[in-house]
Amino acid sequence: MPRRWIVLAVLFAARAATGFQFQSVGSTTNFLMHDLALSYAQLGMLLGAYLLPGIVVAFPAGLIGQRVRETTLGLGGLTLMAVSGIALSYCDSFAAALIARVIGGVGATIVILVATKMTTDWFAGREIVLAMSLLQMSWPFGAMVALPAQTYLAQSLGWPAVMASSAMMALVVLGAFTLLPRSPVQEEAATAAPSGLPVRILVPVLVAGVIWGAMNLACVLFFSYAPQLMVAQGASPTGAASLVSLAIWFTIIAIPAGGYLVERSGRPVAAIVACGLVAALALALFVANIHPTIACLVFGVAIGPLSGAILSLPTRVLEPRDRSLGFGLFFTCFYILMAIGPSAAGRLQDAWGKPSAALIVGAALLAAMAPLSLVFSLLAKRREVLALEPATA
Repeated sequence: MPRRWIVLAVLFAARAATGFQFQSVGSTTNFLMHDLALSYAQLGMLLGAYLLPGIVVAFPAGLIGQRVRETTLGLGGLTLMAVSGIALSYCDSFAAALIARVIGGVGATIVILVATKMTTDWFAGREIVLAMSLLQMSWPFGAMVALPAQTYLAQSLGWPAVMASSAMMALVVLGAFTLLPRSPVQEEAATAAPSGLPVRILVPVLVAGVIWGAMNLACVLFFSYAPQLMVAQGASPTGAASLVSLAIWFTIIAIPAGGYLVERSGRPVAAIVACGLVAALALALFVANIHPTIACLVFGVAIGPLSGAILSLPTRVLEPRDRSLGFGLFFTCFYILMAIGPSAAGRLQDAWGKPSAALIVGAALLAAMAPLSLVFSLLAKRREVLALEPATA
């Protein structure tokens, strides 16, 4: 097996560990609320505290990544995750749990950034879309594994054992991470002096980050509000939850399958435009209660190919020496949208008084990816032309 696939397996496990640790609070909700006397608002803060650090951590982590080895940075992130899990297992108050959760969120942000950057270094120019699709599956895979395993641990050994299990998983991955080789691209980039991003690279990276954030936010809004809309339209709560769950499974299957097809086609921008518009149309039909079951499943399938295609976009404009900083900016855009988007959609839903408001926002976000992708393509081609000018002058 080529080394790059072994490296991808370790990076998959590292990113899965972040999904596993994120789920640890959701898997122990009742236990935490009882033992730590938490309100639902405080529980929500513990959930959000794992993602919020990304807003302020992603860019500095990208800067640091220009100066230290990626494996060193990744080991630091996994260490913070292990510290967070151990600290959470000993927490006896909300404040202590919140601090421990933030520490884990900082570590997870670093791990996700490093995993994406290293995957780019190993697969740029060959199977990059497929590799990014497989990497993207790791987070939901970790969360899905966590749900039954952590529920069993919580019921048999108590919620501290769940938190400790997330630390143990981070430590196991940390051991594998120490053995990762450096790619030839990373060796070459290490000899280059760190530098900032010129505007011709900065702008398309930011556009790609907005596209990534828009897609993920649309998914969050769908999975959060679709069951409410179906119940309001007359479906049973169980039936609504089951249909949305089935759509999630369709998405999980479509991520690697779609990544393979997009890789074979060699046209990631066209795939983003086509799949984004299909998903937007399916969501609009779902809101309008036009064949909602079919629309829901079509949405799940159409979302799948987007992950690898969008994550491959920065590789078109980032040189190896720029990738750490570039992905730091890319993920900063993502975390900002994920932080403010759900709240803004919730306020719109309160103003409209209808459960369809947030889903309409999701459809608009998916539709907006089409022009944004075309803008990115134009900017990337312009950068390529400018890069060739000195050579042809």
